[in-house]
Amino acid sequence: MVDKLVKANRIKLIWSLAWPVMMSQLLQTFLQIADMWFISTINIIEIIAGIGFSTSILGVIIVFSQLVAAGSIALISRKTGEGDSKGLIHISLHALILAVIVGSTISIMCYAYAKDILFMFGAEGSVLLYGEKYLKLVLISIPFTFFNLTGRAILQAKGDTITPMIIFIIMNFLNIILDPLLIHGVFFFPNLSFKGAALATVISNILAFILMVYFINSKIFNAQIIQRFKNSKIDINIMFRITKIGFFSAIQAVSRPITGLIMFKIASYSGTEAVAAFTVGGRVFNLVFIFLMGLTTSISVLTGQNLGKNAKEEAKRVISDGIKLAALNMIVFAIPYFIFPKYIMLLFTKEIEVVNIGINYLRIVYIGVLFVIFPVVYGGAFIGAGDTAPPMIASMVANWGFKIPFAYYFAKILKLGSNWVWLAISISVIVEAIVITYWFRKGKWLEKEV
Repeated sequence: MVDKLVKANRIKLIWSLAWPVMMSQLLQTFLQIADMWFISTINIIEIIAGIGFSTSILGVIIVFSQLVAAGSIALISRKTGEGDSKGLIHISLHALILAVIVGSTISIMCYAYAKDILFMFGAEGSVLLYGEKYLKLVLISIPFTFFNLTGRAILQAKGDTITPMIIFIIMNFLNIILDPLLIHGVFFFPNLSFKGAALATVISNILAFILMVYFINSKIFNAQIIQRFKNSKIDINIMFRITKIGFFSAIQAVSRPITGLIMFKIASYSGTEAVAAFTVGGRVFNLVFIFLMGLTTSISVLTGQNLGKNAKEEAKRVISDGIKLAALNMIVFAIPYFIFPKYIMLLFTKEIEVVNIGINYLRIVYIGVLFVIFPVVYGGAFIGAGDTAPPMIASMVANWGFKIPFAYYFAKILKLGSNWVWLAISISVIVEAIVITYWFRKGKWLEKEV
């Protein structure tokens, strides 16, 4: 009876940390769709395409925030578990400084070479011109974005996932409110067209920065953030420890959009309909990962905190319960994806060929995606432990060693059709699960010094 109560409390704790992250992700997904809808009302294809190119590049840029955020979660969750408030403040201070340095450096470099980067991605002519103007404006907000994402990681590592959720919801809603006002010049606002969309992003990120500073100051620095910055000496060792942990997470995060672009190219060998099905199917699968993303954050925080307390057995139990919760999520989503894939695809397209290919995509890929529970939960545990190399290795082996070469071989060389491309994706997820489970079972993460 006692064991059941303890387990129930543990699951309740996992859920309490996970649900705000889930809500943030869900709302952000819907608000991004709304944001793109407002941009599409400009009705100039070249502008929309230019913003599309810029958004893809910004997506790659933002994942570099993992360089600081992942290390922050590992170190701060440990300090929280240890009850070392002085160490927590010291690490938080340097994480925020490092976030601004990294964000500013990337922003300046990308601003200087914005045109070349867009051209490299395939933008040309007026698409390149509009894309460059949009990208340069949004790049102004990157240092604020990196600060906000690191601040979110700090608060989450301390066990507060609700405050970051509130901040990012306010930020996204402000963006949506400003979009029509600045794009079309509603009321007394200027008509800035696509520049208005960029400016809305910059303003909303700055507001989020102000809110983040306020909450970080009150919840982490005991309302003494200015004094802390003035009195603190730069600790290069702490910054190195943060980036050392975050490096592998950043590499893993950057490789995702790159492999995604390559898979689009490989899917195109099976025809335009396959590309369309791949696009729609990918969007549909995002729903599966909303809970899993929250679970990853929850597991990483609780693993780090328990290791900080030297409660290794409790850390193992948290991870075990995480696997069960992730499996339940996958079973729930398996019902519509296996039984009603046709109706899911019809929500997004009426093209019969695309629907038929999409049905196979959802069913074949989901077989592999069932095993994603292991990379998700064990990956979170590794981040919390500060041992970020194994998830990166598992991801690289699966994507670069299996998915891309097998998909290319099936589609381009053997010309077997799209189902074999989907099979390659499914196999790669299973391979990633096997590799990361092997590393997890070795147990070295339990002894990791950060």
